[in-house]
Amino acid sequence: MARKMKFQFPIALLLFPVIMAAVRFLSGKRRKAYQTYTGPFDTGPSPSGAVRRLPELLLWLGIALLCVALARPRKGFERLPRAGEGLDIVITLDVSSSMDQDDYYPTRLKAAKDAALAFIRGRPNDRLGLVIYAGEPRTLCPPTFDHGMVERCITKAKRGSIPDGTAIGAGLAAAARGLDYSRTSRRVIVLISDGEDTSGKVDPITVAKAVHVIHGDSLKVYTVAIGTPSRDEGLGVDRATLDSIARINGGMLFDADSPEALQRVYASIDSLEASTLPEEGLFVYRDSYMTYLVLGMILVLGASVLYYRRLKVVGE
Repeated sequence: MARKMKFQFPIALLLFPVIMAAVRFLSGKRRKAYQTYTGPFDTGPSPSGAVRRLPELLLWLGIALLCVALARPRKGFERLPRAGEGLDIVITLDVSSSMDQDDYYPTRLKAAKDAALAFIRGRPNDRLGLVIYAGEPRTLCPPTFDHGMVERCITKAKRGSIPDGTAIGAGLAAAARGLDYSRTSRRVIVLISDGEDTSGKVDPITVAKAVHVIHGDSLKVYTVAIGTPSRDEGLGVDRATLDSIARINGGMLFDADSPEALQRVYASIDSLEASTLPEEGLFVYRDSYMTYLVLGMILVLGASVLYYRRLKVVGE
């Protein structure tokens, strides 16, 4: 668990150099105004220079700790975002047989998975989930803060685990259902496809309209078209449908004709849906000034005792 320290009143730290400067100034004036009384004292054997300076060092260290205590140090412990904080994002990935095409290196599916993994690593404070679809959809991971789980699901996603086909509407419906219990005010679906709806029982546009009715403006759908516009051998991508789905739900269509373009698409979505939470994470703070206060008082008191015990006046 990450930790960090901050001060509630950092200006109090300036007291230490101010006190040091004032003491030096007043000490200089006193040397000029008064003669030093030289005895009679019995200080015992002459101590070394380090021992002679020990009370002074302890005194200044104690004053420094007291100044830190006045600045009110607070120790921060990293916490997860609470319900309603951050964004809920569901990546909806096409795993149909056409995603094995090698016009993207090494394949369309592998390039899409690599881009999704990079996107996840850039969203540390958001819940992310994964839905795959071909002839039918399957939710592999609902929105969660366990990004390691989401990454493992993406890595293991493969063709053949569900019947072949391209059920875009069913995939969109499954992703939207995963956000039904979301308590955030902003939700996002990233739907990736390289074909046209061939296996769905429901028209994708009808599903998109239903999603908008249920979630309203709180949910945006960004669609990503992979591959070429040609429909030879049934490998063409239905950009018109993907564009309509995105527009109905306040998003936009992105064309990705290469693995590098896929990376740029995710970077664009990342900037359009910037996280509402700080990049360094969320922290809950607890006061920790008492330690500095107690140690400072002990050192100042100890320095005073050592200083006055060194001087024992004898005689008159």
